[in-house]
Amino acid sequence: MAEPGIRRERQIWKQHQEALVVSGDFVIGRVAPLVADRTRRSDPVDWTAEIVRSKASDRITARYTFGSDAVIYGKIYFDRSLGRTTHGSLTQLWAQGFAAGFGLEIPEPLGFIEEANLLLMRRAEGTPLSELAASGALEQALTSTRLAARWLVKYHATRIAGLPVQSPCEAVEILKIADALAKAAAENQTHSRLLISMLHDLHAIAPRSSSPSRLVPLHGQFRPAHVFTDGNRTIVIDIEKICLSDPAKDVARFVHALKKTCFEEEGNVQRADELAGEFVVEYWKHAPANLENLPYFRALLLLKALAKLLKSHKVDEYKRQVITEMYCVEFERTTQGLISVAA
Repeated sequence: MAEPGIRRERQIWKQHQEALVVSGDFVIGRVAPLVADRTRRSDPVDWTAEIVRSKASDRITARYTFGSDAVIYGKIYFDRSLGRTTHGSLTQLWAQGFAAGFGLEIPEPLGFIEEANLLLMRRAEGTPLSELAASGALEQALTSTRLAARWLVKYHATRIAGLPVQSPCEAVEILKIADALAKAAAENQTHSRLLISMLHDLHAIAPRSSSPSRLVPLHGQFRPAHVFTDGNRTIVIDIEKICLSDPAKDVARFVHALKKTCFEEEGNVQRADELAGEFVVEYWKHAPANLENLPYFRALLLLKALAKLLKSHKVDEYKRQVITEMYCVEFERTTQGLISVAA
């Protein structure tokens, strides 16, 4: 948790940036020139600007509309280097086959405004895969899931200059999980033995080296809600804090997010299993060597989610027991090799 002084600094920064990036002078003078669709930049009526998301920590999202169809999103970062670095990475991806018209795409990066630490990009067209996975026609959801896997294969095969290397078992993440397990065990002593046993099972399948054999650009938050489908196009958003790491982490994240939503929102478990299996199989067809550590990362995310569930006071006891059972079954299937890498 941030120190009071840092929290206060960020609060002041947020208030200043939120006022700046939606002001008329800023929109007309700095944002509009970067939007190719904008042909009447002197017209003060033909635009809108609003803050659509303001995270408690370090990021603000703004939405700009110009005319009837030009919708632009802007991300403002507290980290002075992150905005510029992210813009550079997205520009490289755009130039390497992720531009509009290639099918497997990213939103077009329009520019970076230094004084606001503001990254501008076009809106991602289409429907979030999270919606299709939950309630869309099954065949359409399966097709979109396969396209998401192909997008990730293509992304993992891309070369992006200047990326830092992240250990597959980075210390901060392990400490967070250990803290969550300790709190869950303290608040639910009846589950202490279960959590310790699961931790031993996780250790048994952990990578034996802190340096993965394969290093690829990692999305870091690759999940159905960040994948948009529009016909045969697949557009992926929220590509930030890119680093080089184990590609199985992104695959595990997608599967985990899909199943976690199903478990915790009482979705169709069989449907979630089918979609998750389709995603992994499609990825495996194109890059099987990337999935060596997939069981470990899947189990790691399951254990973390279970610990969080057990210490949550927002879930009634009956629902907690049902979801706990589903997590435990999935964890056992993963760690005992009952779920193959390609299924």
